[in-house]
Amino acid sequence: MNLSDVLKQVSAELAHITDEPALEARLIIQKVTGLSGPVLLSHPERELNTAEFSQITAMTEQRRTGFPLPYLLGEWEFYGRSFFVNPSVLIPRPETEQLVEEALGWLRTHPSVRTAYDIGTGSGCIAVTLLSECPQLRVAAVDLHRNALSTGCRNAEKHGVRERFIPLQADLFSAFSYGAELVCANLPYIPSNTCKDIEPARFEPLSALDGGEDGFELYRRLFAQLSGKMKEESLILCEIEYRQRELALQTAAKFFPDARVSVLNDLAGQARILKIRNEK
Repeated sequence: MNLSDVLKQVSAELAHITDEPALEARLIIQKVTGLSGPVLLSHPERELNTAEFSQITAMTEQRRTGFPLPYLLGEWEFYGRSFFVNPSVLIPRPETEQLVEEALGWLRTHPSVRTAYDIGTGSGCIAVTLLSECPQLRVAAVDLHRNALSTGCRNAEKHGVRERFIPLQADLFSAFSYGAELVCANLPYIPSNTCKDIEPARFEPLSALDGGEDGFELYRRLFAQLSGKMKEESLILCEIEYRQRELALQTAAKFFPDARVSVLNDLAGQARILKIRNEK
């Protein structure tokens, strides 16, 4: 079969599982053949060999079960860069780019900052992006799971920032003492009961999704560990669930009574980023 026929066939088979069957079909074919998008589209007559067709068929069948496309491809884009992903880490999502934007904006106004902390680093997409954008920075990338840290290290190596990417297997901020200036965290924030019903929980690591009874269990633990350890001028950024605005504000105010606490909305107008800022 040629590229045109296979593209049509795979698109039809994926129509029930995704809103973008043609795009997903093209990405699967590109992954298997190694062809770029423009080449694939400009040479529809190219014949696939038996091995290529078999691999595309296998990947299509797996995708039809609901298995996430990023895991099938082994990589996914975040902030304009491609990151290795696998079922040991959460798939990077566009919403998290807002947290990165806030961190970068703060770092631009605080050029003397040399170390940041990425708590629950997973794929390392936050840490690696900060390192790629800020050549003077080092990031302590913390995760409880060794497989996640290995993926983060691979991504740091891929983007040429491995020397400044400091992996640590630890429980949140427990391994550090006073002196933190920038802490970023995308911890599990989905309430346990909700986790039972959401699609990501079928394939993505539950440990990266389940935030306890109200979804804020790990953030309370993190805040307790950070309390008294932040510098006089510092910033904590946390991604939260859209229904947690008031819970996030109240909890942050309890642990950081002297800080400026706010919640930023995402592009859809939903609560997304908890911002805790200490100022001189």
